[in-house]
Amino acid sequence: MLPVIIGILVALVVAGVVLLVASASDADDRRDDESPLQAFRRGWRARKNPAPDQVDAAIAAEAEPVDLSLADFLRATAEQGEGYLHVDDLQAGLHRAREKAARANPLRRHG
Repeated sequence: MLPVIIGILVALVVAGVVLLVASASDADDRRDDESPLQAFRRGWRARKNPAPDQVDAAIAAEAEPVDLSLADFLRATAEQGEGYLHVDDLQAGLHRAREKAARANPLRRHG
């Protein structure tokens, strides 16, 4: 029983160290003179007054999803005109590949 408890404690300490290192290495939003603890406190206080981009993201996340069938979606997003893939191009490429394969591995006739 004691080895299990020691293993759990070691795992928790390692996880804490990993989180501390990860928060210290992520200096995108953190100021140069700010410790990870100060950055955490600043973020905790920012919950009351979030940034405008965070407010917009929260509003977008709460928007009602649009119920649309796959057929309607494909009809609405279909592009007119020639596609980017032509059958003749495929046929020529397959023909060249078959010729290369035949030269690389000729059929052996047993008889």
